[in-house]
Amino acid sequence: MSITATHHRAAPGPTRPTSLADYRARTATRAAGRASAAELHTAFAAASVPGPAYDFHPFVASVLARADRVEPVDHPEWERFLGLLDRHRTNAKAAINCGVLANLVGIAAFGDATDFLALADLSDRLGADRLAAIQHRAARFIEPDATFPLTTIAITRMIGSSGHPAARGSLDSAVKLLATGVDPDRYLPVIRTPAELLGLVDGGSVLEWRHHLAVIAASPWSPYARHLGDLAGQIARPQAAEVIDRFTELCREQNKEAEREQVANEVRRLVAESGATQRQFAQWVGTSASRLSTYVSGSVTPSASLMLRMTRTSRLLQERDVPLAPSAGSEQSWGAARASADGGDDGSTGPGERAPGALGRRRSHLSAV
Repeated sequence: MSITATHHRAAPGPTRPTSLADYRARTATRAAGRASAAELHTAFAAASVPGPAYDFHPFVASVLARADRVEPVDHPEWERFLGLLDRHRTNAKAAINCGVLANLVGIAAFGDATDFLALADLSDRLGADRLAAIQHRAARFIEPDATFPLTTIAITRMIGSSGHPAARGSLDSAVKLLATGVDPDRYLPVIRTPAELLGLVDGGSVLEWRHHLAVIAASPWSPYARHLGDLAGQIARPQAAEVIDRFTELCREQNKEAEREQVANEVRRLVAESGATQRQFAQWVGTSASRLSTYVSGSVTPSASLMLRMTRTSRLLQERDVPLAPSAGSEQSWGAARASADGGDDGSTGPGERAPGALGRRRSHLSAV
């Protein structure tokens, strides 16, 4: 009886896209076979799978219900948006991204009061920073243009509607989204004239805004922010001035937080390299262990003089063989120190051993004078 060896080879799975460009290309090729906007609306509106992630499906359904109002100029992004929804409509892990992206598309395509109310709701649920990060990441899948036209329109409408009662927090959301993609190392020549700022305000893309604001991000305390604010006043664009002011304040807060973390890292490094425990190191620098722990965690920033003292102490403990803490036998009580000064218990004479005085106390040389 012979045994024939068989070799089983797993069937090749679908090729995954290796880049954002590949993902867009594959989405475009599947557009013909995807579900329509009406079918997707039905699917998202009727989603009944339990779980908190599916709470974001109503945001998608609200936007899909207005598909007949999409302008022809927005069709390319809209078609990519529908393809993305069709691919992930049953993916619970993508529910939040789909809801956030749908709201961004709704603001750019429609700009209705319901879109801004939904934006405020999303900000309350996710937090402004996380919301901006998801908006920036998700929009790239439907915007092949590097100038991000859909995001530009959405930010413009967020800023323009900031005074409306339904647009609570829309200006802060716009500034957060604007700041998310800023690279301080990539910037354009500075704006010097009111005409240059007017051109940016009226026709600049979000990419151009980010490149110009990168100068402020690199140095938030520089006079350039005030310079831009003054130019905004000259061209009668108060909203642009407010965006610049809030962006500057945001960058300053982010820099302060980064600096606090850098100081905390330096304190941790000094303690670690000294070879002492935090309690021992605190004794050497003249502070309490609990206070030093606040410096280590970054919740409190030490003064400049204390940082210098910690640097010197860490170097001293590294370079010299010194006891980190006094040993138990090396400490004397006050009484023992007094007895030693007065001659001790071994019968030796000291400066306090003299003829007893009138009260029976020993007198020193000075008391006998």
